[in-house]
Amino acid sequence: MDLSIVIINYNVKAFLTQCLDSIYRSQTSFSFETIVIDNASQDSGRDEILAHFPKVQWIDNPENVGFGKANNQGFERAKGQYTLILNPDTVLQEDTLEVALTYLKAHPEVGGLGIKGIDGSGQFLPESKRGLPTPMTALFKISGLSRLFPKSPVFSRYHLGHLDPDQNHKVEVLVGCFMMVPTDLLREVGGFDPRYFMYGEDIDLSYELLKTGKENHYLAESRIIHYKGESTKRGSLNYVRMFYQAMVIFARKQFSGGSALAYTLLIYTGIYLRAGLAILARLGRSAAAPIIDAAALAFTLEQIKGYWESNHRFINGGSYPDTYTYYVQGSYVLIWILGLWFSGIYSKHARPSSVVRSMIIATLILGFGYGLLPEDLRFSRALLVLGATGGTVAVLAWRTILEWLTKKEFFAKPLRRPRVLFVGGKQRKLDLEQLLAERNISPSLFIHHENPSTATEQIKNLVDLHQINECVVDSSVMSNAELMTIMETIGQKCAIKTFLAQGNYLVGSNSSLTQGEAHGGSVFQTANPVFLRQKRALNILFPLLLTLTLPLSAFICSISRRKSLWTNTLKNLPALFLGSKTLVGYGIDDAEKFNLPKLPTPIFNICTGIPENLDVSQSAKALVINYAREATIGGDLKQLWKLSKK
Repeated sequence: MDLSIVIINYNVKAFLTQCLDSIYRSQTSFSFETIVIDNASQDSGRDEILAHFPKVQWIDNPENVGFGKANNQGFERAKGQYTLILNPDTVLQEDTLEVALTYLKAHPEVGGLGIKGIDGSGQFLPESKRGLPTPMTALFKISGLSRLFPKSPVFSRYHLGHLDPDQNHKVEVLVGCFMMVPTDLLREVGGFDPRYFMYGEDIDLSYELLKTGKENHYLAESRIIHYKGESTKRGSLNYVRMFYQAMVIFARKQFSGGSALAYTLLIYTGIYLRAGLAILARLGRSAAAPIIDAAALAFTLEQIKGYWESNHRFINGGSYPDTYTYYVQGSYVLIWILGLWFSGIYSKHARPSSVVRSMIIATLILGFGYGLLPEDLRFSRALLVLGATGGTVAVLAWRTILEWLTKKEFFAKPLRRPRVLFVGGKQRKLDLEQLLAERNISPSLFIHHENPSTATEQIKNLVDLHQINECVVDSSVMSNAELMTIMETIGQKCAIKTFLAQGNYLVGSNSSLTQGEAHGGSVFQTANPVFLRQKRALNILFPLLLTLTLPLSAFICSISRRKSLWTNTLKNLPALFLGSKTLVGYGIDDAEKFNLPKLPTPIFNICTGIPENLDVSQSAKALVINYAREATIGGDLKQLWKLSKK
């Protein structure tokens, strides 16, 4: 036996199914066995998984003994010359086993072999290659210097950010989601230290391998997907505690004297710092938020007042009276805070746009009230406008900084309506539609693409054209290598899901395909009176803006290669004012063909933006129907900018 693959399962049967599928789809000449240890999952999926993969050796633990101990159980049964420690939420490329084993056999000096990892959005995982967490390395990471200087060979030692992720390297620490080790060597060092329940054991094992005189290597010639954090709740206080306690165990075991003490103190500082920031984040989203906002607004107003006094209003000496400082500025802060409160900023996650809108409305109210005040209380409109602008920046800034430091969300993420592109066969399309129906998910858009052989470029165009946020790939028609290529190409634009043939699971990360986030309904925006009034206003105001800003508007359109935006709009000026034409939309023929509300003839037809390599008739239908359902003024402006480019 060449290889034994050991996997620990804990309540991730869908991910485990995809992981096993990727193993048995491997194109390798080497022999291997697969050992799965279940750590007392509530629903392990054992019977269903073994029905699909009967060669798997399955061990059930009566209790969760932790990652390290469970792996050691697998090491005892391993018959292979090499052992692969593999996470269940990983996907191997078809050549991964062949490439890794060939590399190890050709490099006997290697004790542990890691591999290039990408996450569910196709982004490189920096923990694929790491340095030993010495006290200085840990300090640079905890202090944030490693984030400020991600390519520095000094400050980025933890993730070895100075090393090219697309080249093989000798490294110190490998990540536990994929570690291939000679089995005899693994047993010689005693496997994982059982004192680690979860986290840190891969760092410890990597160091133990180095102490034998062997090397640890990072392999970039193949890659895996690692859906990070599916088995645990990363970012929670419990995660912080477990991770740093694992680092304390490592320090006490591997370091001695002053180094161990310094490292332990540093780690505990990290625990309390992260915990304190997390508590501050919670307060910042509730009772403390209005107080911090009020302080930020008052401070901003005071700084602006000082600048204005010295440089504009009282250049030769003097200052604003206390009436302005305490009563007028205090009134501004109070009205702004009340505006934020009425808009719901303090009762839920708010979008930055909501904060800006609330501040604008409150400032307009203040401006109106300002005009009604007696002459002796009207100090300066400029201070009001500057204070509102600076105050808005301050209110957004402290939330943004705290969000970055604590990894907690202070702003609501935009609601992502399920807009699905499915790549697969016709029968699998029916299976997916049935699965979505069973989960009460009704996508606002569902595009079917049947030709996976030329998928990547066409999928990219379809995602861009239809603003897809869920790309679902049929595992039976696409290789894992192709799946990873798609992830790297469009993973930042939409969530990539795999529709498994085994068990009909949808597997992936950051999905909006979950009950409660799906949206249905057949109401067309192009029949909504509010939208039509807004669209009518755009058809009048936009041409007026272009006309009133001549020749600047003509110059901007010319240098941005959008001359048609200027010429076509002004040429159709009378028709736009009379309402017989609209700037953006679909044609009357398309409205009749797809039974949609009619719009005036568009100057820029959305169907002209379909790439030539796509099926025009199929894409036009989906594009037009989607526009009718979800049209917005902001979307019209984006379409104007896109369609007018030559």
